[in-house]
Formats: sequence, structure tokens, C-alpha cells
Amino acid sequence: MPYNAGGAPEIRLKGTAFGLRIVMPAGISDDLLLEKFQAIPDQAYVLPVGTGVVLDFGPAPCSEYLIGKILARVIWPKELNVLAWLTSDRESAARLARAGFKSKEPEVLSASASAPAPAGEARTRTAILEYSLRSGQCEEFDGDVVLIGHLNSGAEILAGGSVSILGKLTGCVHAGRTKLKESYIIAGSFESEQVRLGDKFCVPSRDDSKFKCWKKPVIITLEEGEFKFREWNIEGRKLKTGN
Repeated sequence: MPYNAGGAPEIRLKGTAFGLRIVMPAGISDDLLLEKFQAIPDQAYVLPVGTGVVLDFGPAPCSEYLIGKILARVIWPKELNVLAWLTSDRESAARLARAGFKSKEPEVLSASASAPAPAGEARTRTAILEYSLRSGQCEEFDGDVVLIGHLNSGAEILAGGSVSILGKLTGCVHAGRTKLKESYIIAGSFESEQVRLGDKFCVPSRDDSKFKCWKKPVIITLEEGEFKFREWNIEGRKLKTGN
């Protein structure tokens, strides 16, 4: 699917198993590329839960100016989940690597790999993150994740199992991606506009009078296909149903 502006070489969008590949044209200025990128309608980014986009620059250079403007004008405003920044230009690849961006083709899980774990199977792998995640940062792990910090707006955690956040949850969590059975999400203060468990997602509204867990400690589970938010009384160790 091409998106053209002013007769210049076009940006191409290609659907993939992991979401969307955005192929950037070569031989145009950074500013024109940004103009064309911003012209892509929001509808093009409506993707299945758990997928994202790959930015493919091919042989074209990717300057610091271009990287910063793409983040500020497209990625962060549209809250896109960027799986990788691909380029065959060595200098650009080194620049992206120094910035901590993923620069490898995403792996596509097979149906067997993405299936829930058998009943009774123990999860022994846990990633402990001793820092807060800022907007644009994403941590992905195939087991459980414990974040000793805040998950800020625009940041993501993608986990095969459960996710526990000791601080504020204002970003996006996708837990239970490969081990849905008995997976859960814990937050020290729930302030997120979207959470995901397996192939289900929930968009709780802070304005909903029935939702009592906003800015409170919560445990989130999936029961019979429905999200359950339970307020967590840490001192009394009691659970109260939130909705």
C-alpha cells in the first residue's frame, strides 16, 4: 500500500505476521520523508493486539535529526509499538544500536510457541527490572517480569507470563502472551488506559463510576474471558473486587 506526496518516491506499507512493515523510500530529504510519514492516516495503524510496526530504511541513511523527528512527530503521538528499525547503512545501523533501538528482523512465533502452557507447568524464568521505563521504551521477555519502578505513559512491557509493577502503571502492559494460564498483572497504582492479557485487551475508563481501582493498587486477572480488577489492600492483604 503506497502513500505518496508531491510525486516523490513513495512510502510503502506491507502487512506481515508481526503487524506492519513501513518501507521508507531512498533519495529524498529528511524533511520530505517526515512529511510523507505524517501523511499516513491513523487508520493504517489499526493492528491486531500484540503486533507492531517495523521501520525499514533499506540502504537509505537515517540521521539523528530524522530519528528524533520520527519519534517526536509520529511514534510517540500515535503511540506506535516499534518492533525494529532496519537499515543496511552501516553508519545508521551503528547510530541506532548506540541509541538502544532493536535492529533485527522480528521473530514470528509459531502457533505451537504462542499456545498457552500446559496445566501445571511451572514458570521459573523471571526478569527483574530495577528502573522506571520512559515513553518510547519497551521491554520484552518470554517469562514473568517484575518492574521495581514506574511504567510511564508511552512505555511498554511485553511478557510471556505475569507482570508485577511496584510503582505506577501508566503505560501499556501485555501479559500472558505465551503462558496465559494463571498469568496476571499487578500494579502499585493503576493509571493505564489499556492493558492486555493473552489475546484480550481492556480499556478501562477513569470516568466510569463503576470502576473503583483508578490510582489504587490492583491485581488484574482474566476469568472466563472477562477482565477482573481487584483492589489490593497491601497492609491488610485483602482483595476487593473493583468491577
